Amino acid sequence: MAIPRAELLVEERSGEPNGGTVLRIVGELDISTADQLRRAAAPYLSAGGRLVLDLSQVTFCDSTGLALLVGFHKRLMAAGGGLELYAPVQRVQHLLTITGLNRVFVVRAADDGPAVQAGPAVD
Repeated sequence: MAIPRAELLVEERSGEPNGGTVLRIVGELDISTADQLRRAAAPYLSAGGRLVLDLSQVTFCDSTGLALLVGFHKRLMAAGGGLELYAPVQRVQHLLTITGLNRVFVVRAADDGPAVQAGPAVD
């Protein structure tokens, strides 16, 4: 029996009050969906600047997903930009904490915000 390929939805959200781009990620971030996020984020990574990933709808993240986030962080920092993680669900927040990545990334709680509107879905 074949295992169905998981889908990941990535939506561009309209601007951050402080500038930068917000991408809302919905679904599982794992080995089967990492390429979807990589393709969707590529234009923003090559442009540098600040990228905010809204993780409030990410239901699962594995080591491949974490490695992808670290890669995004390194690329953006090298270009003078930065990566921020917004509102990771408790399961993902716990993963960031036990790996120490909560000290590497800027992680913002849902209370802090961005007040953004939905934009078009990206890949």
